[in-house]
Amino acid sequence: MTATACTNHPDRAASVVCGHCDRPICTECMLAAPVGWQCPDCISAGAKKTRVIRPFAASNRTGAVGSTNPTPVVIALVVVCAVVFAASGFGKASVIDRFGLWPNGVHYQHEYYRVFTAMFLHLNFLHIASNMITLLIVGPAVEVMLGKIRFLVLYLVAGLAGNVLAYLITPAAQVGAGASGAIFGVMGAYVVLAHLRRKPLGPVLALIVINLVIGFTGNIEWQAHIGGLLVGAALALAFHYASTLRRAAQEVAATVGASAVTLAVLAALLLGIAPGHVNVT
Repeated sequence: MTATACTNHPDRAASVVCGHCDRPICTECMLAAPVGWQCPDCISAGAKKTRVIRPFAASNRTGAVGSTNPTPVVIALVVVCAVVFAASGFGKASVIDRFGLWPNGVHYQHEYYRVFTAMFLHLNFLHIASNMITLLIVGPAVEVMLGKIRFLVLYLVAGLAGNVLAYLITPAAQVGAGASGAIFGVMGAYVVLAHLRRKPLGPVLALIVINLVIGFTGNIEWQAHIGGLLVGAALALAFHYASTLRRAAQEVAATVGASAVTLAVLAALLLGIAPGHVNVT
């Protein structure tokens, strides 16, 4: 009877099978695990997935609104928006007209960049101040819970989603701008993640309701708010699910897949539907 060969060393006989992946391994590959023996690959993957617990970590990284200090990506986004606001002449009308969300320009002149650039433009000091303050309140908690890269992806994709919905259902000749769609996406993400992780919801729910009421009653593009809120919540749920997968490669694949599918749907809506066909203002 021929002995089973080790997966990593075909010239050696296997002594046991890995307790995680069931592959045969030799004595050199046998590494002690909490339960039984595991191969080097599974031990390495498990180490990457293990959360490092720091008993004396500061409370400013709890991932809860009100107890999380500003984080790197949030600070970078605030700085970018502030620099763009200054470079635009503090909301100069000609700059807004050139780079803001203009549905007719997007569709008929193929100026698709407007869906992206509009996220970083603001109309006046009150506009940028309200958006950046909200981002500084809610953003750090979401960045801590998601991590830098997934937080940035969620922010940008939610912002695009808000602008795509605005493109579809606002008057086609109207020009809009602002980071509200992205910020509503961050708030929607916080609600989902805080609910799943048992963190306080009240302050952010109040912010969402207040901003929605202002949007519906004032001269504000509430369509971008709704689009960003829904997509931000959906992506947060997908990213949370991805983080529960056992293998790091599966987590990355699920995260990238959810983001890619969302972007594909947004692109299909943008390229397949002309503006002005649906007007609910």
